[in-house]
Amino acid sequence: MAKRLLLDYHKSLPLNGLQASTVLLLIYGFTCVSSNEVLVPERVSAVLGKNITLGCRVEVGTNLSLTQSSWERRLPSGTITLAVFNPQFGISISPDYARRLSFLNPSVHDATIVLEGVGFQDIGSYTCKVATFPLGNTQASTTVNILGMWNS
Repeated sequence: MAKRLLLDYHKSLPLNGLQASTVLLLIYGFTCVSSNEVLVPERVSAVLGKNITLGCRVEVGTNLSLTQSSWERRLPSGTITLAVFNPQFGISISPDYARRLSFLNPSVHDATIVLEGVGFQDIGSYTCKVATFPLGNTQASTTVNILGMWNS
């Protein structure tokens, strides 16, 4: 978009020093506003029946504000939202997970959740999503594996 802006601007007016500086500042503003990053482990393994922590560290740029973080789970039937943290409105947990899922320490930098009493039904892909203003959404996914404990 910034390149197109420069080309359109260049076609409409010859660039003098002040105009060129203005265009460069606009391009810098569009491309370097700031960034956000969502960091999760690639894989997480848990012991059957124990608790599992799904870490999600949020790095929000200085010119951005976190509007919401959430966790989703991909199922064969589609994607479901497990939990949402909104700095203004608080926490919301899906009724299906309300008794065994919680945020560890919810903040604008941490969307880590704990899932209690995991079973084989919990195997799969989980995604931590972060919405920031004005940049938009960023996400990262992790895969959960369950290790069974067998007696010999």
